[in-house]
Amino acid sequence: MKIVVFGASGGTGRELVRQSVALGHEVTAFVRNPASMEGHTGMRVFVGNALDDQAVTRAIAGQEAVLSALGSRSLRDNSLLPEAIRRILPSMQQHRVRRLIVLGAAGAWPGGRSKVSGMGKLIVGLLGMTLLRRPFQSQRAMQELIHTSDTDWTIVQPPFLLNAPGRGVYRVDGESLPPRGMRIARADVAQFMLAQLGNDEWLRKSPFIAW
Repeated sequence: MKIVVFGASGGTGRELVRQSVALGHEVTAFVRNPASMEGHTGMRVFVGNALDDQAVTRAIAGQEAVLSALGSRSLRDNSLLPEAIRRILPSMQQHRVRRLIVLGAAGAWPGGRSKVSGMGKLIVGLLGMTLLRRPFQSQRAMQELIHTSDTDWTIVQPPFLLNAPGRGVYRVDGESLPPRGMRIARADVAQFMLAQLGNDEWLRKSPFIAW
């Protein structure tokens, strides 16, 4: 399948690129700095800014699916994700690309932690009001725009992401993070995201995923 990965140079984006190439997909890695993809092979590197309408449109042309692992480089920024999706969605419509799979954040939604322990709720709640307040605002704004789009979207909602080897085994819940589900490796999140390319189970849904 022909896919474009936005945020390809980030932790989860790199896993998406690596695993999608291994699966035989025809991958376009959308990055601002081509040097960030050194060491990765088997894919096309598209250099551009996710806030540039023309660059986004050119990258999406000819694709069959769009994956996004975009994330802000600064905890002070609450605009990148919604502004980027405002460019991705119309570009998908223009080029008749329907499948959209996006990296979300479980902590952005109060209901997303309803099944975790009291301590887990407290920790995520405090972070959401302090350190992660703007990133969570950005996530909610982006996801609200996706919800009202006519794309075939799936938003994958993980907890704290680890740069650790994937286990290949994880829990998925349609309502909240599973009990005690406070961590997961980026590799496992990428695996689940890519599995949605051929799976309609979570179409127009936001599954929560954790170890």
